[in-house]
Amino acid sequence: MKNNQAGQSTIEFIFSFIFAVSLILLVFNTSLNYASGYVTHYATYMASRVFMTQDSNDNGWDAGDRGGAATKAQAAFGAFKLDVFGIKTDLEINDEPNVSAGEYLMVGAYAKFSRKMDIVGQITGQTKLDLISESFLGREPARGVCASRVCKAMTDSPTCDPSLDITLYDDGC
Repeated sequence: MKNNQAGQSTIEFIFSFIFAVSLILLVFNTSLNYASGYVTHYATYMASRVFMTQDSNDNGWDAGDRGGAATKAQAAFGAFKLDVFGIKTDLEINDEPNVSAGEYLMVGAYAKFSRKMDIVGQITGQTKLDLISESFLGREPARGVCASRVCKAMTDSPTCDPSLDITLYDDGC
């Protein structure tokens, strides 16, 4: 009996080719996941900065125009067109106006989204990665609030008497 091995190299090539292409697609998809994550992080960070700095120049504790700040933060987040990367998410604002000092650091924006782990779906199945992008920068008090704090520290009154010859300056309230 003659041992015929014609075609053996073709079979080996096909198996090796399938493995190599699957590995390349896995690396390609992983790099796309990293890139989309970075873009989402940057969009969340910029929206959080917009939310943090929006001010209406009023004197009350809610003077920071929290509703307007959230709207402008949503607009800043939407300007990044994340749907081009296949990311379907909305920006969520974590904002409570009367939080304690420990919870104050958790005021900001976050976005949750999911991505496929594998393009083909044969290596990892239909597993999805649940990802979250957070940017908790805190929320600056309004300028009027800073002024009232400085007046309280200087004169023990929440409002400054216009007859006083003082200049209010506070870099960070």
